Amino acid sequence: MAITVSQAASEPDFEQVPQGMHKAVCYRFIDAGTVEEEYMGVESKKHKFFLFWELPELKTGDDRPMSIFREYTFSLHEKSKFTEHLTSWMNRPLTDTEKQSFDLTSVLGKGCKLSVGVTSGGNAKVTDVHNIPTAFDPETEELRQLPTHNELQIFDLDVYCKEFSGEMCPESKAMVDIFDTLPRFIQTRINGSTEVSPNVPPCFEMQAALAKSDRAEAAPAAVEPQPIADNLLGDDDIPF
Repeated sequence: MAITVSQAASEPDFEQVPQGMHKAVCYRFIDAGTVEEEYMGVESKKHKFFLFWELPELKTGDDRPMSIFREYTFSLHEKSKFTEHLTSWMNRPLTDTEKQSFDLTSVLGKGCKLSVGVTSGGNAKVTDVHNIPTAFDPETEELRQLPTHNELQIFDLDVYCKEFSGEMCPESKAMVDIFDTLPRFIQTRINGSTEVSPNVPPCFEMQAALAKSDRAEAAPAAVEPQPIADNLLGDDDIPF
């Protein structure tokens, strides 16, 4: 089942990023969870995340930097689009250690150049990510931290789901606040919706959290053993 959403439909005041090459700094990471997706007639589970960049040389009507995002699959396979973009961004291949475990949030605050094209629907789309020599530390030759207009932001889905699994904590409440700022189509992907047709189920991570909460509510309450009062023991019950 394919579920599509138009950025123009969900964000009526959206200002389109023009096509071309633009300097950019990544400022937002969103774990958008796992859902069933169909590709060429085959359905499979896909775990996706989104990266958002601000474009300091392009301004909105209220003088904020324009922004753009790209959806990726959680994969470091050598043929994955994220690996292609990441290695171009870092100007080097992944190390063996990075191939085993790469911190996706480490790209926050890091600069690059984006190639921006358009989708078949006419919306701006990141088609490629390129490195910028000035974005690297000359001593370490690694990407250096750059200032951003937008606050760096991480939406951690695992922490957010604790709010619904009966494991609420200050961190999960903070994720709820961030969730409220996400684009509507990402909110729908995560929480599901009965307001669209066909209805959209929650992502699998949210379904697991809700099921865990239901099991906890259905479980019988533990009964604490009560001490036997001395005056309830008869002479025949005393073992000495």
